[in-house]
Amino acid sequence: MSWQEALNLLRVQEYTGLVRRGYYVKGLSGAQFIRKKDFESVTAALMHPRQETIWLNAADPLQPRGKLLPHKEGRAFVNVPGTVIAFRGGSPTVLFERQGRTLRILEGADVQEALTLFAEECKRGRILPGKKRIVVKEYPPEAAAALKESGFVREMQDDVLY
Repeated sequence: MSWQEALNLLRVQEYTGLVRRGYYVKGLSGAQFIRKKDFESVTAALMHPRQETIWLNAADPLQPRGKLLPHKEGRAFVNVPGTVIAFRGGSPTVLFERQGRTLRILEGADVQEALTLFAEECKRGRILPGKKRIVVKEYPPEAAAALKESGFVREMQDDVLY
């Protein structure tokens, strides 16, 4: 079905009360539709996102920043498989670039929580799968204690997670 056909169908469904049209996701342009039965729960979730940290690969289809949604100022990253991002409440807070080589901490981050979860997810093979060790060469000084507490080991001038 073409987009024009889909839009015509959605307009009929809007007219009959099956869906609602609006602008629900800031930064996502164009017509947005939601099923009437899901309207209240989805808008509540958008207004009050869950405050849990999740890690996603930048190239993951579920990761919308820089693809469907624009990057927020100061929070831009490249959407390639070697970049992984911690999201909290829908906003990126911590990210590893270049296969873990560079660690960036963004405003509003709980660094300790994010890095502990990162170590757990790496050990489970959920992020950066196939890598037996993550070598962090560049990071802000305030992250040193959190890296150590999360299981990274200092080797020479780098921090390594096995």
